[in-house]
Amino acid sequence: LDRVIKEVLNNNLKKASEIAKEDPILVKYLQKLINKPVFGFKHKITDVTQIFTILGTDSIYELLHHYLLSLFSLKEWKVFKMTDDIFYDLQADLSVNWRKVLDYENIKDFNIIQAITLIPLSIIVCDELFYRSHNELELLGETSILDYNFLLEELTGIELKHISIKIGKYWGFSQIALDIIEASTRTNKIKDKKIIRLGQWTHLLLFYTLSKPIFMENNLNTFIKFDVEYIQPIYKDFENILGQEHETSY
Repeated sequence: LDRVIKEVLNNNLKKASEIAKEDPILVKYLQKLINKPVFGFKHKITDVTQIFTILGTDSIYELLHHYLLSLFSLKEWKVFKMTDDIFYDLQADLSVNWRKVLDYENIKDFNIIQAITLIPLSIIVCDELFYRSHNELELLGETSILDYNFLLEELTGIELKHISIKIGKYWGFSQIALDIIEASTRTNKIKDKKIIRLGQWTHLLLFYTLSKPIFMENNLNTFIKFDVEYIQPIYKDFENILGQEHETSY
């Protein structure tokens, strides 16, 4: 995978795709992900070189990070009623719509592009955390509505974003990516206006994505305590980006 990423960063997509073909698991992952409805392709795409060409450097770079982190996805979900397909839906939805946001903001920074990949992995970690604390989880669930944000804070004292940041630090993500995740909910730690704006985008994008029926069935939407006032500066822009019927930038 390192060789593939290196060639992508060198903008040599043909070489990168040739190396990628050597990894059948990566090939299967890319084929499955790119044919998700959110990508909007009318015909099924299976050729790896074509996938790399269609997506382009920025987008394939992001998906490779999704793939890297998806290698740690659970063989069996223990708390959330998830499957690989649903998890890939989550990755695909976040990926496509994050790219729309960054295109709108005219951002091409790889460090910012990859920031969104941390969220799905943090949900995997939460599944394991909740399972290990299933006795406490059952007790808390008996006395309150199943609110995963509340349960996570009660069990660990931290929010979902803090798990994402810990994962990002472990994997050597850039500080700007970690700051964007930090700014995904209101915070006093971040002062940079650009980062705060990207954090507002992230907050609204997560709420928008996790509120889709397929994820609400797992109560994943309760991980985000929607802050209407916080996202007000970008709400109209977000509505324009995701409310319009147009072809994906991929």
